[in-house]
Amino acid sequence: MRRESEFGLLAPMVALAGGAMVVFVASLLIWTAQIDRGVRAHEEDLVHRGVTASIAEIERSLIPETNWDEAVLNLDNRFDSAWAASNINDHYAQNIDFERLFVLDAYDRPIYARHHEAPASTASYGAVAGTSKLVADVRRAEARRGPIAPHGAGAPMRLVSRAIQSSDFVVHDGLIYLVTATLVQPDFARVTPMGPRAPVVVTVMRLDQRSLARLRDRFQLEDLRTSIGHEGGQRGRAEVVLNTLGDGQPLVISWTPERPGADLLGRALLPVALVILAFAAMGTIMVVRARRAAAQLLASHRSQSEFLANMSHEIRTPLNGVSAIAEALERTPLNPNQAEMVGIIRGSGATLERLLSDVLDLSRIETGAVSMENAPFHLANAVRDVIALAGAPARDKALDLIVDIDPAAETAVAGDQLRVKQVLTNLVSNAVKFTTDGYVAVAVRAEGDGRWRIEVQDTGIGFDPADKARLFNRFQQADGSVTRKYGGSGLGLAICKQLVGLMGGELDANSAPGEGATFTVRLDLPPADAKPVADVAPSATDANPDRPLRILLADDHPTNRKVVQVLFSEFDVDLVCTENGREACDAFAAQRFDLVLMDMQMPVMDGLSAVREIRSREKARGWIATPIVMLTANTLPEHQAASLAAGADLHMPKPIEAAKLFAVLQNVAESQAVSRAA
Repeated sequence: MRRESEFGLLAPMVALAGGAMVVFVASLLIWTAQIDRGVRAHEEDLVHRGVTASIAEIERSLIPETNWDEAVLNLDNRFDSAWAASNINDHYAQNIDFERLFVLDAYDRPIYARHHEAPASTASYGAVAGTSKLVADVRRAEARRGPIAPHGAGAPMRLVSRAIQSSDFVVHDGLIYLVTATLVQPDFARVTPMGPRAPVVVTVMRLDQRSLARLRDRFQLEDLRTSIGHEGGQRGRAEVVLNTLGDGQPLVISWTPERPGADLLGRALLPVALVILAFAAMGTIMVVRARRAAAQLLASHRSQSEFLANMSHEIRTPLNGVSAIAEALERTPLNPNQAEMVGIIRGSGATLERLLSDVLDLSRIETGAVSMENAPFHLANAVRDVIALAGAPARDKALDLIVDIDPAAETAVAGDQLRVKQVLTNLVSNAVKFTTDGYVAVAVRAEGDGRWRIEVQDTGIGFDPADKARLFNRFQQADGSVTRKYGGSGLGLAICKQLVGLMGGELDANSAPGEGATFTVRLDLPPADAKPVADVAPSATDANPDRPLRILLADDHPTNRKVVQVLFSEFDVDLVCTENGREACDAFAAQRFDLVLMDMQMPVMDGLSAVREIRSREKARGWIATPIVMLTANTLPEHQAASLAAGADLHMPKPIEAAKLFAVLQNVAESQAVSRAA
């Protein structure tokens, strides 16, 4: 039990430690990723604002040479190429090295051009794509501004116009340019344009390594580069996307962002790894201990189950001789004293068998070896079967046995019929045992949605409500004197409580001393289609009205063989006894039988192997299956399942109940009679 407790505590501790480490590592990764995302977003915002500021700075550098009365005079009122070369060309060559510069007249025709610092042909103006759109934007703004009135010589000095400009990025021959169109305007209106439209200065600056270097140095960016469209981008790089003139792909400025979170994680990697390794080592040790404890616990449970199964088998074998022989003796002529003694033997045997079954059931429940079946059965019939078993004891005590079954219970439900009957049999037998006069009532009620309530009420001795908790404990009664007066091991209610719990139900009790008790069982038993239980198959032998039934018995214990011989002594049967499965198979090969009674545990060849071989021989020869009953002290549900899987028709536990065995014999005899009549 100590190992089981340690294992139960260790599993959640290991899960908690592992979960804590996962949460810690995940939190660290999320935190560092958030830091890096924040830094990246900050850098992208700075670069975007930096590019916007750089464009504005370039635009401002154009204003001194375009918003100027003298520029209006020499580029609009008259065109002086020498003035343009000495002012516009030299000024911009000294401040910003535009790759190209053009001056357009009022009709947007190029009248002056330069390439870098040298004059150039105006014919190169058409090579700059998208310039016309920027010039059109400037012309629209110029039209909205309206004409500028001239100022006289005595007018106060104040600026009369604001800069009208339009800038955008242009992709041309795979290269990126910043193009700016600026309207020529007067500053103090001493000179005004000759017409409604003034000249426009167009500057073209290429984004090259020098311009990128200035941006990189300004913001301390690593691996800065530009690309057309997103195909040049890489995962993990920061980027600023700038639209270009027209429908072309955008300009993407990308760089490797700072990653302080990743750097911090890298520096913390060693200590974090050491912590994780420490936790992993602790977890490994705990898991190894848990698995070792679980293996030991499983081995202990397996050994306990095997021991109990073997002990049950060994105890049931002599008990079979006691009970069956006493039952056979009871059917012989006896004087009253002899009949009383035989009754005591039978009662003692039944009590011993029940105690053995209770101990075995309790052990299997505690080791988790009990599994609940989910098969169709008739609920009302199951309850009536339980009541029928209690009928004789109730009549002996002159008790009224009242049955109140809801008509809704006359249906098939899905569940474990054997366990339901076991619980109800225990409750009803307890009610009869602890009631001296009055009645025992069993009521079945539907509570909806496959939920059923079964109440067992009596007018017996009752119990103190304060003792209800102890009532369902092992080896305990509400009152210790009850055991001495009425008998019993104190296991029945404990087993009932656990079985009902395994079926997903509830078991409760209410009582008062001297006022009887009411035990309430609530179970979920959903509706199901009833499947009739097949009787033992008819005999495969030839129908001969003049011969007795031929029965093959295989059992290694002489007492068990003698019990069957005594029970069948009153019938006209031909009983062939063998001591193991091999002898039984040889006997079956030598002659046909109407019925085979097979023990499970035997030397040389066990009963299951013998049944499989018999079925194989029948199939190979095309014979009709002979009824086979497993007559064994192996009583666990898995033993019954193994018997049916091997090919047996019925699994009958020891001690042998003569009535059940006689019913099988009667069934076979009737089947033979039908065959003869046919």
